[in-house]
Amino acid sequence: MDSSSTMQSGDSAINKVKGLLTRAWRERWTEVQWGIHLKKCLHSAVTTDTVELMEVLLQQALVGAHPNSLILSYIKHAVFVKLIPTYTAFKYISKYEEFNKPHCLLALVDLAKEYAVHMSFNYGLEGGVGLCKTIESLIYWILRVMLHSVKTYRENFQAEYANVLHASALAIDAITESKTVIGLMYIARSENDEIFNEIEQTELNVRGTLSQIPQDAISSDIRQDVSNLDFIDSIKSLVMPAEALLDISNLPINPTIVTMVSLEAIMNPTSDMQPFVDQLYILEKLMKFQRSYMYCELLRACFMGLVDVKVAGPNEQGTQEQYRWCAFSFLKIQQLLQKIQQQQPSRDFNSDLEEGFNRLLYSTSLLDLADTKHSCDLFGTMLHECTKAKLITESQQKRLLQRRTNESLRPHIPAVESQSVQACAALIIRAEPTAYSILKTLDADYSKNQEPLFGVLHHMVSGKNFDLILAASAAMGKLQIFCFKLIKVNEFMKQAVNEGSGKAGQHRGLLFDVSFLMLCHIAQVYGTEMILSSPELMDTFFVQWILKCFPEEGKYKSIDSSMPVDTTKVDFLLNALTSGSDITQGSPKWHEICTNIPWAIQEVLFAWEHGSISSDSIKKMLNLVKSKMLCLPIVISAWMCSYINMLGDDARAKPLSMLQQLIQPLSGENTPQYYPERSVLMLDIVQKMMQEILPASKRPVIQQYIPANTLPADVMAKTMKGLFKKGWIDLEYLRTLEALLNLCGSDWFADRLVKHMLDSFRVEDMKLNLSIAFAVTYMDLEHITLSLLLQTVPNLLLSSDQSTVLTDPKGHTLAKYCVLAISAAQTAKTTQKVEPAVMYRRGRKRSRKEYDLDDFDESQQPQKRSKTMEPQITLDSEGFSFDFLLVKEEEDMSPIVDTKQPLNKALINLYRLMNGIVHDGYVSPKTSFIISFIDEATKCGQHARFILQFMPTNMLGQILKCIPGVFCREKILQICDLTTNTGRKIAAKAICQSSRYEKD
Repeated sequence: MDSSSTMQSGDSAINKVKGLLTRAWRERWTEVQWGIHLKKCLHSAVTTDTVELMEVLLQQALVGAHPNSLILSYIKHAVFVKLIPTYTAFKYISKYEEFNKPHCLLALVDLAKEYAVHMSFNYGLEGGVGLCKTIESLIYWILRVMLHSVKTYRENFQAEYANVLHASALAIDAITESKTVIGLMYIARSENDEIFNEIEQTELNVRGTLSQIPQDAISSDIRQDVSNLDFIDSIKSLVMPAEALLDISNLPINPTIVTMVSLEAIMNPTSDMQPFVDQLYILEKLMKFQRSYMYCELLRACFMGLVDVKVAGPNEQGTQEQYRWCAFSFLKIQQLLQKIQQQQPSRDFNSDLEEGFNRLLYSTSLLDLADTKHSCDLFGTMLHECTKAKLITESQQKRLLQRRTNESLRPHIPAVESQSVQACAALIIRAEPTAYSILKTLDADYSKNQEPLFGVLHHMVSGKNFDLILAASAAMGKLQIFCFKLIKVNEFMKQAVNEGSGKAGQHRGLLFDVSFLMLCHIAQVYGTEMILSSPELMDTFFVQWILKCFPEEGKYKSIDSSMPVDTTKVDFLLNALTSGSDITQGSPKWHEICTNIPWAIQEVLFAWEHGSISSDSIKKMLNLVKSKMLCLPIVISAWMCSYINMLGDDARAKPLSMLQQLIQPLSGENTPQYYPERSVLMLDIVQKMMQEILPASKRPVIQQYIPANTLPADVMAKTMKGLFKKGWIDLEYLRTLEALLNLCGSDWFADRLVKHMLDSFRVEDMKLNLSIAFAVTYMDLEHITLSLLLQTVPNLLLSSDQSTVLTDPKGHTLAKYCVLAISAAQTAKTTQKVEPAVMYRRGRKRSRKEYDLDDFDESQQPQKRSKTMEPQITLDSEGFSFDFLLVKEEEDMSPIVDTKQPLNKALINLYRLMNGIVHDGYVSPKTSFIISFIDEATKCGQHARFILQFMPTNMLGQILKCIPGVFCREKILQICDLTTNTGRKIAAKAICQSSRYEKD
């Protein structure tokens, strides 16, 4: 049928309706008779254009100054029996502009009120964003009627307009009494904010005009009903109140912050503080705690760590943990607080920090114990450093110190400035300016005069000076610069440059040696990232040796891919070793000696194994090697450890014997210059190397956090049980968990972490467990989160015998944990401002799993993806085209997803799995977990949209079908993305769907 014939058919149908209406009016049909005949008429017509039908009926009903009540009754009946859609009736009522007919206006207002009050919100022709707009237009029209009526009444006091005003106020109140209407208007406001602004302005004008009418000139009932209109406030406030995703305010300490501080102080000593500050901001938003509370917990964590750490005696070498805790507490915490002060200057920072210190002072026993253990007034020292950094004022400092003095129960301990015994806190604070001075010395021109540099570096390696300066440099963020300068020194000293005397050559060799030792020690303690993060130094000898030869993190290097070998140099060194001559004579090139001496030792080892030389000769050769340059035992040990891992048990005896001989100190008085200081550093480096690299049965006996012949699962169970019981993480638990994570990987670790977190039946206990487990996740935030989303949760959802784990409150706790981990991982990704290789331990070193994630789930995609595709593509072209996209607007673009971003992939696949479970039609603990996951995601502020953006479009509707009313209207509006047409349509459908089950 062409367009002209369609138009003629439509005109014919309208003409029939007009004729039918004339007949009904003449014969005074009842509403039922009219409905029967109208239905027959529309059914027999070619077209059923209800839009024109409503227009025709309204025109006939409102011809004169007064409305035709019979035709109005016909219109009302036609709408109620669904011959005319409600939204069509609203549309044409809203178009009526003859405001000079008060009786017609009154009739239409009453009609609109009755329709709206009895309207059923079925999502069909009357549903969707169109219904939202129609209701908004209707409310706007009624407000315009009110404004015209009140203005007219103000001028001539016509009673008819007072009645219209009163009826309109009652109509709006009745219509907007429905929460469903308020929800739909909220969606309409998101669609077009300008119309809502017009509504708000019109409502204000009505109130303002009404206030200009004398009190006795209008009924008090009318004035009261108009003033009671509050639907605009209801729409604006249609947002769920902010809830804490994790509320642990009942606990004496905040386990999450305390544990995170421990991880930051011990595992991330070189990292920038900004990522940690960002994570604290996220915790503040998710846990809804006050800023002063956060400061108190940060400071409390420092004192708890200082109490937990082993303190060395006055003449003993301190541990790395002791140096790191002191550096964090007295150097780095000030940097953290300064960043917060600079980033949020509008807040009353000084008052909040003072309140944080005041809260801390309630922990008198903790402060006294820390002071006694360190023989130092730690609280006063921390206050002094904060005052120097202008974080608190001197008057605040005096008040806090006075309170501390009055409440303390410990004997008097002098402050840092006046104590005679050098406490670690004092040494760390004084090491800060020393570190700056050393950096300036390293910047000096040492090509001409090397004595100042020689004196500074050798003074550094004596006693505990070196580790103190390293800890201070790491806390200051200068350790990387210090490493770069040391590498340049080592590179300059590797070969002779215009050496005029033997003393200059001796200094050059010692500087090469001590810089080599220092760099190896830094690489072991702080990670090779400190060495390898400068592209301009990649071609230097030491960096190449680190890359090809230096074992790290329990992994040895292949001896076949080591440094290039010069057979001439190997023969020279072999002859020097066998003859007992000094290999340092002349002007040796130390990098060539370091490169080739392992191969000379290999020849010696082969000769010993074949019986060509005796063990005494081996001892003399190795003593000769370590008699001058202690970098040589290190390069030999690195090669030997890798070599031993390639041998069977029977062939390891002689290489191990050589290793033991290398770490034996020289006997006698004729030791080289500064030999004792350098030998201590060398011994420490080689022992750590042996501990990490040698087979377990051949390692030196050092503290083992995972005992031999003990299953990792048993160690994990014991550790987590003790950790949850204690309520905070101490150093032993931290190192044990680190060892378990390194040994078993993030998949195993995430499974066990969730298992033990949920191993309780009390809600209070699970809150504590959750707060600690979430903080432990920061040990390897990205990988543990991915393991959680890719393996742990899917396995629980797919398992048929794990329903008890997902039953509330366990399932609810697991959902909270997932949302917390996702929010933290996303924050780490979006705020990370440095390359991952530079950041030591914030996410651990890049593992094989991370490389494999680049190709994750390719086999599970519905469509085979071309390898030539760009990394940034849409969900549809990636193969994530959900077949349940029932609603999609042309102007909505598919969300852009970085398909190389593992967290995006993990969330997409988890949602696909959850959507399949929801569509199974069975309500189970799995369904409850999915609902909890979505519900908790709405509480995480800015990260809610990131988590919910991958939610399939038909998932919300299916959940509401399975469990009607599980999400209130406010929650639905939070779940849906109202900035897109598709999101608004989903929200409108869900609100209409829930209106049948939720009471207004």
